Amino acid sequence: MKPIEKTLIEVKNLVKEFTVRRSFHPTLKLRAVNDVSFSILNGETFGLVGESGCGKSTLGRSILRLYTPSSGSILFSGTDITRLSGKALAPYQRRMQIIFQDPYASLNPALLVRDILAEPLLLKTKLSVKECSDQIQDMLIRVGMNADDMYKYPHEFSGGQHQRISIARALIVHPEFILCDEPISALDVSIQAQVVNLLEDLQQEFGLTYLFVTHDLSIVRHISHRIAVMYMGEIVEIAAAGEIYKNPLHPYTQALLQAIPIPDPRRARESPPNLLEGELPNPLEQRYGCAFFTRCPRASAICRNQHPKLQDIGNGHYTACQN
Repeated sequence: MKPIEKTLIEVKNLVKEFTVRRSFHPTLKLRAVNDVSFSILNGETFGLVGESGCGKSTLGRSILRLYTPSSGSILFSGTDITRLSGKALAPYQRRMQIIFQDPYASLNPALLVRDILAEPLLLKTKLSVKECSDQIQDMLIRVGMNADDMYKYPHEFSGGQHQRISIARALIVHPEFILCDEPISALDVSIQAQVVNLLEDLQQEFGLTYLFVTHDLSIVRHISHRIAVMYMGEIVEIAAAGEIYKNPLHPYTQALLQAIPIPDPRRARESPPNLLEGELPNPLEQRYGCAFFTRCPRASAICRNQHPKLQDIGNGHYTACQN
């Protein structure tokens, strides 16, 4: 892979809170993303992994400004887009698109594929009907579909084809950055590799930058340049893809890697995973120490009271661990 240098996305101290309303009780704040900072380089695939509910999708959608951040900042090509809205935000939203997790639910079953792909073109460009039709046919071919598929309805396609249409919809306005929000988790294993290879080919062809959100550690290693590990709304480790698998430093990262299934039953019996013990902290309660304290086998007194910060230990490897 060629070296990547220019920063496209820079996230600084991002916080996203949701209000939890309860009958006959005071409202509470759920902090889904807690003081997160990182950057994504131009042309890079930045993998984001963690358990379900750890805040991965919320973080990605906050970057796209589908959610308004509670605090912190998001810089796109050096411009702070955190507080932009309406016409000021529109040019940047065209440059950022999303591929959703569920290919079935993300496509309107009442519309032809032609109309699904035409909608973003009509909203974000000034092309004529003929130019829209030509671009739709071209994009369908680029994602491995037939030009005549534009005259069909979503129910006439398989799950893998649904996701190809979703990818075409994301690419139709020629964005620079795409949030891939678990784009293969709803697909059969036999189709997943095809979609991942397609995303890699399109990245090379169009010079795309990806934030690839997933809980599948084997897939993220294959597609990513760098990987960030997220736990309870916080980034606990960032490193190059190969480095994070060879030399995981945070105990949560180590536990995730040990949980990867071993395809050989004999080896699996000989090397059983070290299962995490302890309770998850209450996300509605304010935390002062490490979020992983209650489950960490290396936890000490300092972990209970002092919040760890991401520290660079060298070669772009960051970890948030005090032991």
